[in-house]
Amino acid sequence: MVPFLDICNTLLDPSLPLTVLDYEEFGNPQIKSYFDSIMKYSPYDNISTTKGMCYPAMLVTSSFQDSRVGVWEAAKYVARIRENTCLSCCRSVILKTNMSGGHFGEGGRSGQCEELAFEYAFLMKVMGQSDGKSEIF
Repeated sequence: MVPFLDICNTLLDPSLPLTVLDYEEFGNPQIKSYFDSIMKYSPYDNISTTKGMCYPAMLVTSSFQDSRVGVWEAAKYVARIRENTCLSCCRSVILKTNMSGGHFGEGGRSGQCEELAFEYAFLMKVMGQSDGKSEIF
């Protein structure tokens, strides 16, 4: 699954692929009423800028070769979360960028299995089900 994290900024750039087509689903943010509506649910724009927030553990994934969602969206999102997260908060916010996969992740059966195994390992780690010696996290 590829989340649309920076909705407003992406839709404000009609030169990006699929942007104009997305106006039908999300609205054109150049129209104030649509802009106001999008800002209410846009994940990036709704990250609290209050220092010291504790966000839950997150594994945010992106693909460098994704032609639908820019790889920068996930990077911006994670950077903003980390910037505003309490330093003593023990939650993990991890960005994993697949350098060869596209919008639907890594192709092929083994690539998909590896991605799923990584996600399960992350879940086990944050739920305290691992031995704490994982070399991945």
